[in-house]
Amino acid sequence: MSFLGIYRRGHGVYSRIAVGIALGLLALFASISLYNVLIDLPNIAEGVKVPLVDIGLTWGLISAFALFIFLGFLIGIFVAGLETGISPLDAGGKKTIGFLIDTQGELQKVSWPTRYELVGSTAVVIVSVIVIGIFILGVDWFVSTIMGYIGVL
Repeated sequence: MSFLGIYRRGHGVYSRIAVGIALGLLALFASISLYNVLIDLPNIAEGVKVPLVDIGLTWGLISAFALFIFLGFLIGIFVAGLETGISPLDAGGKKTIGFLIDTQGELQKVSWPTRYELVGSTAVVIVSVIVIGIFILGVDWFVSTIMGYIGVL
C-alpha cells in the first residue's frame, strides 16, 4: 500500500467517523488546555502577528497548534489507517481499524427495541426507582424514630 493510503477504505465508516469526531474533540480540548497552561509565557518576539487574523504568536499558541497537528496525525493513523512506513505504528493502526470494523458489524446485528418498547421499559425503570426510594425512605424514617425513642440517636 502506498504512503498515506487509507487502510480498508469503505469498511466501518460510521464507527470510524464517530471515533474520529470524539478523538478530534479530545485533541481540541487537550490543545486548549495546553494553551491555557502556557498562556503566560512571553511572546516569541514583540510585534509578531499572524497575518489575516491579527493574533500575537506566543509559545502557548505555537505549542497548542503543534499538539493539535500531532494528535490529528495520530487520529488519522488509528482511525483512517493512514500508513506512515513505521511498522509498529502501522500495525497498531490496522489493529484499531479492525476493531472498529468488527464493532460496527456487531452493532448491526443487534436487535434494537422499538420506540414503544423503549418508552415502556423506561417507564418501568422510573416507577421502580421511585417505589424503591419511597420504601427506603419509609424504612429509614421508621428505624430513626425507633432509635430516637429508645435514646440511641
